[in-house]
Amino acid sequence: MTHNGGGMIARRDLTVRIAARTDLSPTCFRFILETAEEIAAVPGQFGMVTCGAGFDPLLRRALSIAGVARREGVTRVELMVKEVGRGTNLLRHATVGSTLRLLAPLGNGFTLAPVEGTCLGLVAGGIGLPPVLFAAERLAARNVAFDLYVGAASGGELLDVERCRAAAIAVGGDLVLTTDDGSAGEHGFVTAALQRRLDGGQRYGRLLACGPNPMLAALTRLARERALAAELSLEEPMACGVGVCLGCVVELEDGRYVASCKEGPVFSVDRLAARWWP
Repeated sequence: MTHNGGGMIARRDLTVRIAARTDLSPTCFRFILETAEEIAAVPGQFGMVTCGAGFDPLLRRALSIAGVARREGVTRVELMVKEVGRGTNLLRHATVGSTLRLLAPLGNGFTLAPVEGTCLGLVAGGIGLPPVLFAAERLAARNVAFDLYVGAASGGELLDVERCRAAAIAVGGDLVLTTDDGSAGEHGFVTAALQRRLDGGQRYGRLLACGPNPMLAALTRLARERALAAELSLEEPMACGVGVCLGCVVELEDGRYVASCKEGPVFSVDRLAARWWP
């Protein structure tokens, strides 16, 4: 469940219409899904989406929510998807106007409360951008200061750069772009750019991050070394999204194993077992 003003709105399995689909990069695309039902999602939550009308593929795909807006009785849910296999290929070629099923909102989101005296540091790697951009735009709407770090393998894989820049500029923050191959922004990993700024005296009250596991591991080491509060949106494989199949279990520091889809996907770094960060 998520909190929205005065009430609690539970997850629901909704029929949604594909209102728009656009390419963001050679490998990634954007979906806009529409429903008459209200969906009160917060940054960091996700949905389970069918890949077509039938049962092949049988399993839905877990996709982070990049934004939710409701106007004139219609809720528009934004998803950013990376094509990595048959299911996401089917989604990329689904017909605009056709319908899918969306189970949402699922999981727990980021802590967006400001930290007095400092700004927040938002870090995204590759297709980890959707929940981070969702957080950036929510923070901008609340006038909470942040810097936004976005990394990708190459310049062509940096997603929605102007939108990222607009969110950061709205609160007087910096947008730092990095690419592994140096084709755009700073050359190197996004965590290295963050470390350079921390070394230069930049302070953050909290880090919020999503991206591939090696990036999250590097960021966790950095946060632990410097006693920085940090929350990570983990990208564990999910089959059901509601804690039944236990395919996405995460080991916590106290030795417990929990379903990422229910207790996460956002975890504070101090809750996670050290073995996640070799």
